[in-house]
Amino acid sequence: MKEDQEDEVDDKLIKKYLATGNSEYFEPIVERYERYGYIYAYSLLKNEFDAQDVVAESFLKAFAKIRQYRLGSSFKNWFLKIVHNTSFDLLRKNKTLVYLDDLENGESYSADETLSYDNIQSLDFGEMQKALDRLPHDLKGVVILRYYYDWDYKKICEFLNIPIGTLSSRLNRACKKLKNLYEGGI
Repeated sequence: MKEDQEDEVDDKLIKKYLATGNSEYFEPIVERYERYGYIYAYSLLKNEFDAQDVVAESFLKAFAKIRQYRLGSSFKNWFLKIVHNTSFDLLRKNKTLVYLDDLENGESYSADETLSYDNIQSLDFGEMQKALDRLPHDLKGVVILRYYYDWDYKKICEFLNIPIGTLSSRLNRACKKLKNLYEGGI
């Protein structure tokens, strides 16, 4: 129910923006979804600065292409799809890039207070995050969407534009790999 109310508020703000061109109407949307975007981008990229850049770039893309957004649908899902695509574009571009600063600092973003957000209380980035980090990006993405964001299969399939069989297969492989990692002591 809360998500439906947010969608209605988002649509009203977007309509006002489209009618007036005043970017002030877009600011509440940015404030509402920047943490969602950051958490998702960081979980894929494992680099704070890249995640921040991806979220900023994703908002610019959303702002520029707002007329392509279908009123009545979920802005959050539309925006997270932009974050997803922008993150994977960066991953493809920087395939061999390793961030030694992140490895040397050994910082876990479980201590980052900015990551707690209304509907994302279930995020536990301790041992589970270590195991997730070892999964390929396509498996990690479906696990995050299913178990952290609590999206149903249909929503994930639409979001990733994959058939349900592919999603089931990816989740099954991810769960098996995670189980093996836990049993092996990560």
